[in-house]
Amino acid sequence: MKRIILALAAVIMLLSSCGSNKAVVNSSREINFMEARNYFHVGTEKRPTIKKILSRASLEKEFGEATFMGKGGEPTKIDFNKKFAIAFILPQTNRKTVLEPLSLTLKGKQLDLLYKLEQGKVQTYFTQPFFLIVVDKKYADYNIVESRSFD
Repeated sequence: MKRIILALAAVIMLLSSCGSNKAVVNSSREINFMEARNYFHVGTEKRPTIKKILSRASLEKEFGEATFMGKGGEPTKIDFNKKFAIAFILPQTNRKTVLEPLSLTLKGKQLDLLYKLEQGKVQTYFTQPFFLIVVDKKYADYNIVESRSFD
């Protein structure tokens, strides 16, 4: 009888720990996005900056189109009636820099933007690293926080 009670207690503890863990996992949800291509940033940011871009006019104020000939040369079209853009912009640097979005996760009342940043050797010219992602407009009112991946 004592073994049955101990086994039952162990099963209940195991199930309750799984249940609470599942609640934590379900409290955040990945949001689909698409990275916009063939744009260049017009301004000069002095520190890492996240900007919500809610209209074509705002996009044209912050970014220019970098069209080139050939396949994939057109800038990504953004329908601001259904979508909005999130820009993550770093200050100018003379280091070779790889900056890319990894995920966008809804956590409570905010969007967590996870990105990868790799910096390499010094170059003879300066660039302004950034990425521009396109997201469903239903998330436009959420606050955005950034998280860096160190993998």
